[in-house]
Amino acid sequence: MSRKTLAIALFASLALNLFLVGAVAGGLVVGHRVRGGEHSTGMRAPPPVWRAGEVLSEDQAQAYRAALRGEGRAAREAMRAARTARLDAWRSLEAQPFDPQVAKARLAEIRGQEADARGQIENRIVDFAAGLSPADRSALAKGLTAQRREDRGPPRRDGAPGPDRSGRDDGL
Repeated sequence: MSRKTLAIALFASLALNLFLVGAVAGGLVVGHRVRGGEHSTGMRAPPPVWRAGEVLSEDQAQAYRAALRGEGRAAREAMRAARTARLDAWRSLEAQPFDPQVAKARLAEIRGQEADARGQIENRIVDFAAGLSPADRSALAKGLTAQRREDRGPPRRDGAPGPDRSGRDDGL
């Protein structure tokens, strides 16, 4: 075998081995994410208020989701409008002359709009709960207040929430 042929064979072997190592490592990473509950599709988990219905019977869960669906659309639109308005408010920081009071007032107005949107959803959940039996209401309350592990972030050694995690979950 000539030196040139040997060099080509060694290079091809190296390339094949690197490809196989990369494929195995990629497979391990994807397998770990799937088993760990992470989705490689980029889909987010449903909001906590939506997941809370999972504790109800199938018929009640469907009714719960239907009740939220209508309010959810309106709330999503309101939240999108608020995000757009917030971006405009942040852009106003560049304005000459800059008026901090105008920016603060606009941001306060946006927070109010977001609170109204959340309030509509919360009111719809309370209205739905009013039609449930005490046991089902209790199950729904537990579903709404249960914090899932992925929502809390990594635990701290002292058991307290992390520095940027208050333990509070808005549910939306």
